[in-house]
Amino acid sequence: MPVPAEFLDGLAGLTPQRIREEENAELRRVMLEHYGYERYLEESGAEPVQRDDAGVLWRIALAGDEPLVMVEVLNSTPEPDGTHRTYWLRVPPRTRTAREGVAWTFGLDEADYTPERET
Repeated sequence: MPVPAEFLDGLAGLTPQRIREEENAELRRVMLEHYGYERYLEESGAEPVQRDDAGVLWRIALAGDEPLVMVEVLNSTPEPDGTHRTYWLRVPPRTRTAREGVAWTFGLDEADYTPERET
């Protein structure tokens, strides 16, 4: 994705707060990937609140805003080198389980999310 040069210059000084303040979702994604999701979650005070076969539900309390809630999922299709890529899905703050969050990304209720095969 093409990004402005001044944006790239600022990647070295990233902080969790700067990442949270970025309004452009694509730029925020670049920032998070550069910063590292695990580091971001750790330094943001995120808490894994639930785990199931769909993934891990994380919650970050944000002062003056609704909590940031994300589901950590593992791609079921391996990369060419055999590894499995981790993805982070932002879900509504009311989400209570990883499965509910993943179902929401497909426009389904948790009870209706029953994939027969993942690719």
